Amino acid sequence: MSAAEQSTQPSTEQSSEQRTDRLTGRLIGLVAEVLGVPGTELSEDSGPGAHAAWTSLKHIEVVVVLEEHFGVAFSSREIKGHTSVGALRGLLAAKGAAGSAP
Repeated sequence: MSAAEQSTQPSTEQSSEQRTDRLTGRLIGLVAEVLGVPGTELSEDSGPGAHAAWTSLKHIEVVVVLEEHFGVAFSSREIKGHTSVGALRGLLAAKGAAGSAP
């Protein structure tokens, strides 16, 4: 393959980054919607206790919305153990969730 052809081929790393970006963007959008806050108020570290609007009840609502949107199911251990945007993103990625609805 020529250098020109290689430069037009997206690398696996870029594709992976793009998928992660899409997933993160969609996740933040959904969480923001449930919490009733702008997405700009959320970060990878946002979660119950780290953000005033993210109560334990809202955490359950977030989980239900994510399960429905991404077509996945979380165990009670996963629900209790993944309590930040970053942790939920990692869990969704591990379950094969994409950046958009199924």
